Amino acid sequence: MPYVFRGKVPGDTFLVGELAYTVQRVLCRPMPEEPAPVETLLLAQCLEGGHAGALCLVRCLEGPPDAPLRQRAWDGASLAVRMRHPHVGGVWLVHSDEDVLLVVSEYVPGFDLQSVLSFAAIVRQPPSPAFACFVGAAVADALDYIHHLQNEKGQWLGIVHRGVHPENIRLGLGGEVKLTGFDVTFSRVVGRRLTTTNLVRGELAYAAPEYVRDCQLDFRSDFFSLGMVLLELLTGRYPFDVPAAVMRARGDLRAERSSWLPLEELVGHLKGFGPEAVGRAARGVSDTLVAILGRALQLDPGGRYQRGAWMRDDLRDWLHGQPVHYGPEEAVAEMRALRDRSQHYAPLVSTVEPGALPGAEEAS
Repeated sequence: MPYVFRGKVPGDTFLVGELAYTVQRVLCRPMPEEPAPVETLLLAQCLEGGHAGALCLVRCLEGPPDAPLRQRAWDGASLAVRMRHPHVGGVWLVHSDEDVLLVVSEYVPGFDLQSVLSFAAIVRQPPSPAFACFVGAAVADALDYIHHLQNEKGQWLGIVHRGVHPENIRLGLGGEVKLTGFDVTFSRVVGRRLTTTNLVRGELAYAAPEYVRDCQLDFRSDFFSLGMVLLELLTGRYPFDVPAAVMRARGDLRAERSSWLPLEELVGHLKGFGPEAVGRAARGVSDTLVAILGRALQLDPGGRYQRGAWMRDDLRDWLHGQPVHYGPEEAVAEMRALRDRSQHYAPLVSTVEPGALPGAEEAS
């Protein structure tokens, strides 16, 4: 089949439903031999409707409508389009026909959290505790919102994000913090396609132990993932970067996507990841923040935070108790400083400014 969006170039105009858009940049283009569905990512300008004049991201998946990747993208976007929260990346429009699925979402120039961690690794200095708490509180607030989201009939949707990790946390140059990445989201919506019981989705390195061990999860699994992100932010190190004895996962479990940390090795690390291990990993972090980490990273979900709002409030209380105010402007200044210092050590590190997309390269 001809892949129309694969060939788009800046200046081309196209329709999503009844609304017209103009391509500004091609951010990602599929490889020539890539199997269907092929994915193209465009930075575009909306020409009509309520977002006329605004820049947006348009994800184009061309291929069979029954392809698993396309089905998951539809499911995730259909959930995300319901969401209206300052810390959730906005999905404006989802359109599907026989040939293509189009997802239009807001564009926030800035960095993803993985970029910030990369900058910090280059200069060998983690972001400040205030930065970690600022970002963590915003993500916890977003999780509290999506965990309690209802449909138009007031029915609870039972959403678990299932993909809380640095690449899915976006940091805008205006100080925005956005949780994105809803393709792997779990929901109890009737009629939604369910994951097979032995398939582990998402980035395994940040997943909760009950998920990587038995493929079981609920909303509290997201708090463990956020705890892992916070631990890495506060220390500048992913806690499982050292060899460990491997404990086998359930024999039939398999990971949907490859990860730099194999499933069996991750399960082995998590087996001994109790309070003492968290304390060792967080050496040098304040006792108050270690206590927050310890609660988020409980191996037993019953011992974790039971609401995102509780975790958000604990992080904000710590932040507000500091002698110097820390807010969006300070977070942006710190991100820029880390980026600038990292370029001094590694001039080829890619930067992200207005007009560019974090974590994506422009296709040639």
